[in-house]
Amino acid sequence: MRNGMTLGAAPWGTRLTFTALLVAFSEFVVWQRPTGYMPLRMIGFVVVYGALAAIALDLIVRLRASDAASLLLIAGTYGLANGTLISQVSTRDLPVSLLVRPLGAQTLAFLGALAAFRLLLSGRRATILHLLVAAIAGLAWGVWVRWAPGASNGTIESVALETALVATGLALAVCLLLAGIAAREPVKRAEGWLLGPGEWIGAGAVLVAALAIGLARGEIEGAGAGIVLALITFSIGMLFATRKLRGTRSPLDAITPPRAPGAIGWLAMIALFLAAGWVGHALPGSGDHAPQGDLLIGVLLGFGALWPPVVSALVGVQAFVQLAREQR
Repeated sequence: MRNGMTLGAAPWGTRLTFTALLVAFSEFVVWQRPTGYMPLRMIGFVVVYGALAAIALDLIVRLRASDAASLLLIAGTYGLANGTLISQVSTRDLPVSLLVRPLGAQTLAFLGALAAFRLLLSGRRATILHLLVAAIAGLAWGVWVRWAPGASNGTIESVALETALVATGLALAVCLLLAGIAAREPVKRAEGWLLGPGEWIGAGAVLVAALAIGLARGEIEGAGAGIVLALITFSIGMLFATRKLRGTRSPLDAITPPRAPGAIGWLAMIALFLAAGWVGHALPGSGDHAPQGDLLIGVLLGFGALWPPVVSALVGVQAFVQLAREQR
């Protein structure tokens, strides 16, 4: 029987934890303008993040997203939605505006948030590999915070390093607190991650409302939004059509049910991330550009441009091979 604190069979704590991780990775790790939002606007964006988090967790299980290609398609769908509804950069200068942040940085932010979600709620301790990833990500974060604003045409706020360090550290620490709450209200079956019909309507209504408000204010360009919607539909359609080619396992199996997070390891990763970020921010450069900043943006641009056609081709080949086998 449902209680008042559940969305479907999944307690609020689990989805709230993933929402917090998406906010932390998409607003603070991929620094946008988290300290520049008015309170009401920030609340609205958090609600949008909550809808995206719930939908993404449902799709991972429903569409059997268990391999790199399917997870990239879901992450890219999230990146497109984020870039359209939240940062509102996707439709500004198509197609270039899709590459660096929606299909590049925000796609990686989703994958990072999902990996952190698994680590926190699996109860596992952070390993040397986790610490190494935190250090590399922190170095890139420091470079991004310093040099991305100059290349963003005003869509990324310039911020003092001290402010960014404190804000990002607190955002990541809050995720640990919420993960501790989530572990007390576990999801016991894979079906617990799925949304019910009413919940789909509610989450969809949030996204439609955000789109309508952005269009009404002129912050989202109508034709561009149509292109983004077509890309999202194509990605979800590919996942749906090929779902039977994948096994029944999902990345969420490791946290079904969730377990108490390893606090010491997570705090160590935060400390290492911020220390590496300080180093990345301190690397030499002048004006609005530096070699390390141009390199980072170039890597994100290349990643955003390359993975969609590569993954689409891979999924298409898998579907063709499976169809050929069935016709024998």
